[in-house]
Order: sequence, then structure tokens, then C-alpha cells
Amino acid sequence: MARLRYPGAMTFDDLIAPMSAEEFFRDYWGKKPVLLPGGAGNRRPRFGWDRFNTLFHIRPHWTEANVKLIMNSQPVDPDFYMEGQGPRLANVRQVENFLAMGASLVVDAVERIAPDIATLTDMLARRFGAAASANFYASFQGVQAFASHCDTHEVLALHCEGEKRWRIYQNRADNPLTTLTGEGAQQAIDAAKGAVMMEVTTRPGDLLYIPRGFFHDAIATDTASLHLTFGFAPLVGKILFALLEELAVEDSHFRAYLPAAEDEAGTALTERLSFLGDRVTALMRTRRFRDLVANEQRRLAKPPAGMSLPHRPALDFYARTRVQLDLATPESGAALHVAGRAVPVGALEDVARYIVERPAFSVEELQAKFAHQPPEEIAALVADLHRLGALDPYRPGWG
Repeated sequence: MARLRYPGAMTFDDLIAPMSAEEFFRDYWGKKPVLLPGGAGNRRPRFGWDRFNTLFHIRPHWTEANVKLIMNSQPVDPDFYMEGQGPRLANVRQVENFLAMGASLVVDAVERIAPDIATLTDMLARRFGAAASANFYASFQGVQAFASHCDTHEVLALHCEGEKRWRIYQNRADNPLTTLTGEGAQQAIDAAKGAVMMEVTTRPGDLLYIPRGFFHDAIATDTASLHLTFGFAPLVGKILFALLEELAVEDSHFRAYLPAAEDEAGTALTERLSFLGDRVTALMRTRRFRDLVANEQRRLAKPPAGMSLPHRPALDFYARTRVQLDLATPESGAALHVAGRAVPVGALEDVARYIVERPAFSVEELQAKFAHQPPEEIAALVADLHRLGALDPYRPGWG
């Protein structure tokens, strides 16, 4: 499975230049907004109206999930611009009609249809261990698409065409996981956002960073304005509960019944909960738990894949030998036991389990099935098991 890569692929340092990554993480990351002007000193990509318009030719993407029209800060009912049966697709001419009436257009998940944009979301996902996506916003002079709001993810807004005035407010939601919706939501937001803290106008090449939770709004100040927003969300602490459950079911103490609250005037339950709380703390401090968290981060940052036809990969097949191969998952970290040796596998525990359960496979199969794992780490693990005699290369008898 080929990974999408382009010559001279942009790094995060390139994206925020001329500001250094050190300054960004020290002074701004997760703390406060900052405008990074375009012009000399950076090599940010430029996506103009022509590039945006070409995306309309990829018809299957123009579903209700990916295309939204906003008018007077309210979404337009999709029934007015969607057509067809089953997964409805946008009627492009009707979309244009709404834009002529003053609507703004939002196109979500454009990384799915634009490989050059996908390289940027891929880069952000890997750099931050995050889920990342990209949305285009097209609006016109004097039109404010969205009322004041805050996002549940980090925002990097790359300005593409025209100008847009942004207002960012003093107050900030505390690590929000969901957005306010329903009757009275906008009134609550407007009451909570506070005074304007920062007002900036973005122009082509400018990059605006808005940390999660900061209330903001924007309005086009030029005839037509286009910007591309990269949203990315690293894992939050609540994922730990799901991972703890995975480990807890392996622990006899968590599978045991809890004492009834009435027993011994409640002291038995209190003592058991205290014991289990200490056990949870101990589990979270183990190397294996850290590896499970790292693996979840890798899953979020799973890179896109592309074809490289007419080239076809040469498949390296391996079969299990009679040498005993077992996966152990102690708190010190998962390891494969073979020939009297323990081979640590760390975050590759899922790959190791698959190898143990399969009589044969190819390295390329592993790299495709576990695309979130670095291919070089998978190849190195297979090479170690071959060296220790647990795997032998072979050629399948097909054709």
C-alpha cells in the first residue's frame, strides 16, 4: 500500500514560518491565538478559486455530509439544493443561486478528494497525534456565515482569496467536547464570549491560529473571500477510560463482585473502591498502558494511501515455523516470546497478535492491515522473528 507523499512535502515548521516551532509551542500552542502573516519567509501553499472550482467535478463528494449553505448565520435546508435518491448530491446550479442571494458555502473533508491538501492534514495528524481534516469556506462581502462560536478542536485558517475580518473574544470555553446547540444556545454564547480581544484581517497567504475553545466570528470584507481551515484534535483524557477497561478485564480484581453497599455499614465497599482506585493508578503508570495510548494516537494519524500503478509491490511472504511463538502482555509492555528470548513489541501489540494467530502472511499485508503503524517498524519486527527462527520466508504456489 503506497503512502501519498510529494517531493518536498511541507513540515509544520514550514507551515508556520517565519515563526519558529519553539516560539509557537512556547507562547501560543493551546494558549492564545496568533496571526502568522503571508509573504516572504514562508512556503505556504496557495489554493485559489480555480483550484476550489475544480473540486466540484468530483461529484460523489457533494453529499449532505460534506456541503453546507449558510444564510443569515443559519443553515439552509438541504432540500433546497440537494437532489436525487439515496445519497443525495448537491445541485451545483442551485448552490450558485443561493450564493447569489448572499449565502456562504462550506465544503467539508476536502482532503478526501484533494491529495495535495491530504498531505497537509496527514502532516498535522502525525505532528500532533491527532485527527485532522480540512474545510473550504467561500463567502462574499458583508456576509457573516457563522455567528460567534467556539470549536472543539484546534484551528489553522489559511487565507486563500480576498479578505476576511476575524474577531476573537476574551473568554474561552474550558476544553469543550461538544458545541452548544438548540434554543437559546446563541444567546448563551453571546453572553459568555466577552469583549473583543483581537481583531485581524486575513489576506492570501496569511495563517490564523485559534486554539480550541476561543469564541470567534468572521466576515468577508472583500467582494469574495475564500479560506481553508485545518481542524485537528489530539486525543483527550477521556480516552483513558476505554483503554483502562481493556486492561481491567484482564485483571481478576476488576472481574470480582463488589461488596454490597449495606455490608459492614458500607466499609467493605469503601475499602474495595479504594483498593481498585490504587490499582487503576498503578495500571496507568505501566509501560503497556503508555503503549496503548501511543497506538491510539497512531490510529488517529493513520496516513492516506494511494495507488502506484503500473508498479506492483514485490510481496515478502513468511510462514510460521515449529518454533513456539507466544504473545505476553505484562504491565512492563507487550512482548513476543521465542527461542528463550523476549522481543518487546510496544505499540505494535496489535501487529504481534496478528502474527501469532496467522500461519502465514506477507510483510505488505501487515503494513496494509495496520496502516497506522510505521511500516519500517513492522518490517523490523518480522526481521527479528525471522532471525530468531519463528518465521521462514516462502513463495506461495499460485499462478
